[in-house]
Amino acid sequence: MKSVRKIIVLALLALLVLASVQALAQQSQQQMKLRLLLVDETRTFASTMRVGALAGILKKTGMVDLSVKMIDVDSSYVDPLVGLVPPEQPYDLVLIIPKGIDDGSISQIWLVSEYYASSTPQYALLVGLSRIVDQVFQGIAKATDVSEDLWPAGYAALYQEEGWLR
Repeated sequence: MKSVRKIIVLALLALLVLASVQALAQQSQQQMKLRLLLVDETRTFASTMRVGALAGILKKTGMVDLSVKMIDVDSSYVDPLVGLVPPEQPYDLVLIIPKGIDDGSISQIWLVSEYYASSTPQYALLVGLSRIVDQVFQGIAKATDVSEDLWPAGYAALYQEEGWLR
């Protein structure tokens, strides 16, 4: 009888520890989720389908809290968020899919964020996101972040100042 009680107590303790570990894992996973704004400037059917596929994949990965804005711009080099009101809670990342990928005048998709050191969890998420973008737009455009090009770095500085980015 005593050994049965011990087994029951140990089993209950194991379940309690397991539940605590799962709760901590979920909490840390939620904290690691990036708030992402996907800005779609494209207008062709093929590009729109790729953007839709990208949005679907990102939602399924669970690595981002995704918002999407379809923006009409005259040029890929016009700030797509100009004149819009920033959100109450800034984003961690703004992913801009420029109009120029439709006609091949641009071969980059801009990952606009603060600069993350390679040892941070945010950097690992950025690398994963970059790989997903590269796969979806393979042969058309490549993900480029603030460490690789001045254009997304310039947007990052502007969007932090305006309240779009943390």
